[in-house]
Amino acid sequence: MHRFLDLWHKLRRSDNFYSLAGNLVYAGFSMLTFLLMVRLLDKELYGRWVIYVTATALLDMLRLGLTGTAAIRMISTNDGLERDRSIAASYHLSVLTTTGLAVLFLPVYFLLGPEWQASYYGPVLLFYPLLAFANLPFHQATMICQGAINFQRLFVIRGLNGFLIFLGISGYILAVPNPSLFHIIGIHVGMNALSSLLAFAKNWDGHQTWRHWNAGMLRRILQFGWYSTASYVGSNLLRSSDTVIMSLSAAMGAQAIAIYAIPLKLVELIEIPLRSFTATAFPKLSRAFQESRESFNRMLSEQLVGTAILLVPILIVLLLFADPLLTLIGGAEYADSRDLQRTLVYIITVYILLLPFDRYSGVALFALDKPQLNFWKIWLMLGANVVLDCVAVFVFASLPMVAWATILFTGLGILVGWWYIFRETAFPVGLLWESAGSMSKQVKGLLQRKTVSGEG
Repeated sequence: MHRFLDLWHKLRRSDNFYSLAGNLVYAGFSMLTFLLMVRLLDKELYGRWVIYVTATALLDMLRLGLTGTAAIRMISTNDGLERDRSIAASYHLSVLTTTGLAVLFLPVYFLLGPEWQASYYGPVLLFYPLLAFANLPFHQATMICQGAINFQRLFVIRGLNGFLIFLGISGYILAVPNPSLFHIIGIHVGMNALSSLLAFAKNWDGHQTWRHWNAGMLRRILQFGWYSTASYVGSNLLRSSDTVIMSLSAAMGAQAIAIYAIPLKLVELIEIPLRSFTATAFPKLSRAFQESRESFNRMLSEQLVGTAILLVPILIVLLLFADPLLTLIGGAEYADSRDLQRTLVYIITVYILLLPFDRYSGVALFALDKPQLNFWKIWLMLGANVVLDCVAVFVFASLPMVAWATILFTGLGILVGWWYIFRETAFPVGLLWESAGSMSKQVKGLLQRKTVSGEG
């Protein structure tokens, strides 16, 4: 028992624990919101909400990718005044890009006719500028926490944001008999603004460093940011291109998007630990590369193998309990498409197995200060996905083929990304086996100690 408590206290002090806990709490509230929406909203309204969320996530990547990744890397490798300058320069760029989007989007919305305003993407033009200003301090705070490896604070920030969004949207849907998409979006914007208000009031967003910005640091962030922005936009397009292309198909449309979103919810849940571990890995890999290529390669191998091992039991549970999990998420409203959803889950399981190798290749290239290489990798994957999706949607109108397209472009990205890493660091493949063996011995030793302790 004493050894177990020591292990628990050690785990609680780790960065991965708070990163994972923050993502779990946020995802938990998101899942509760999803369960309510998918049961209480009709398929058309929910499909329109999915389109709005997908489009705004893509725009966030465009806006935040320009500053976030470069700032995280600079914050993790600098301290003192240089760190303050990094934060200040990223804040200036975030304000400028957010203002630019508002100046562009709002006039376009009002200049277009009523037919476009009522389309799937009309709410995006109207509300995204408001959302971008509402969540700007919140996103700045999360960026600073990640760069400074302060995942305890990040846990609080993300947890509160998820709770407020759940509280606002669920309260509205439960209280109003005929919910409006515009009202739901307005509440979403408002809850993000409350999260930002807290971050600003507590000085977590770094606004107190505003006066330390200089043109030289701003140029450094921009130089890195152009490629990271393009990479993040491409990465988000990889996730959202399925939705966008299906939304253009008369044979599929919003209802097919709503059905496809249910098994993808399971993928989002499984991605939580992956996002958590890559978030902590990025600043650590950046620091390791400052030391030596050998330190970088060992750190990358340990992070990748550890994450892949942790995903295996989660995948087993997903395969064994696919039906009850789909029923829990989709409810009776989507029971008529359960066989199709089950097929999608089985296909997507292959994609999940590939995810750690793809994600860590991207994180590694950023840490190596080679964002341009990740840019080419991502956009090559995107081109392959668009072609495959168009065939799956417009020729065959098949959701399983859309899922298979995801596997194919991910495999292509893994090949390209790791080829770049081998070229830059001479990464020895044997390190992966060495890390796997080391972790297996650690787990075996832990189990043996528990057994001896239990017998005693």
